[in-house]
Amino acid sequence: MARTAGLLSAALLAALTSACSTTEKMRWVAVGGSKADGAVILGIDVPAKMGVRETLVEWDEHQANAEAERRCKNWGYTGAETFRDDFPVQVVCHAQGISPCWSKTYRIVYQCVGEAKSAPRLPPVPSSGSPKPAQIDYF
Repeated sequence: MARTAGLLSAALLAALTSACSTTEKMRWVAVGGSKADGAVILGIDVPAKMGVRETLVEWDEHQANAEAERRCKNWGYTGAETFRDDFPVQVVCHAQGISPCWSKTYRIVYQCVGEAKSAPRLPPVPSSGSPKPAQIDYF
């Protein structure tokens, strides 16, 4: 009987321990930034899960770099880089009950590099006389 109680306790402990944390692979997405400042903010928001004290996150640094570079290039810059070389991720934990990190927010800031291409300029308005009104053709 004592042996059965010991096995039951061990099984219960294993079940509780495995329910304390889980690991998920997540993708970085744009959560902010400024074209004028040449900054892109990528983030991962990890929601709280019932029965799980903490969710451990795995991510692909290359996916984050490619996403930041794609966003910067869409704004006319030539690329993107982090402010430091060590992939500086900011982590904010949101405590709940006995868990110090029940849900988490991850952020990383990129600086767009290279000269931003400016928008095409409109032709100058003729300085002599008044400009001709636009002609509208009706079909």
